[in-house]
Amino acid sequence: MENQNCKLHSIECRCLSWKPVIAGALMAIGLSFLLHLFSVAIGLSAFSIDNQGVESLILSGLIATAFGTVIIMFASGWMAGYLGNRACNKRHLGALYGFLTWVVALIVLMLIVDSILHYVTVYSHSISIVAEMPADAAKHMQNTMNQQAVHSAVVSSYVLFVLFFLGAFAASLGGHCGMRHVCKDDMQSCK
Repeated sequence: MENQNCKLHSIECRCLSWKPVIAGALMAIGLSFLLHLFSVAIGLSAFSIDNQGVESLILSGLIATAFGTVIIMFASGWMAGYLGNRACNKRHLGALYGFLTWVVALIVLMLIVDSILHYVTVYSHSISIVAEMPADAAKHMQNTMNQQAVHSAVVSSYVLFVLFFLGAFAASLGGHCGMRHVCKDDMQSCK
């Protein structure tokens, strides 16, 4: 009886193939890079100096980022699910393929961004010059900046949560749809 359970368990474990997940994650990383370059180009060409122009640029950039994230992660999840349906006959695992694609892409992108941020931080500290400021003005400026930083951190946290949630949901939905997609050639070979 125990031997039979081991055989069933090993068959179920082979249902999850990492090749489609890694392919989907690489697709997500490549498309994210292209979207980032495109958004930087649009942002630089549409920038204006006045406050209303900056606010509209930030809001439109946030909406475009959310829309782009959903499209990229759906396409990457769909690709992982579509490639995974050859290895797995359990179609309900498509959402898992999409979600794992999102997780792997997120981990790799965080490693890349961490190294870039380290470089930018070291570079900016090496070229910055600290100006002397009167003590009262520095204290007032520090208090104002602390209040603004707390408010910005709260809003940024919610925005990041929504963007990550949308990405994870879109990748899972894409994986589910990709796993359920059946090619016309596959249908004809079944007849």
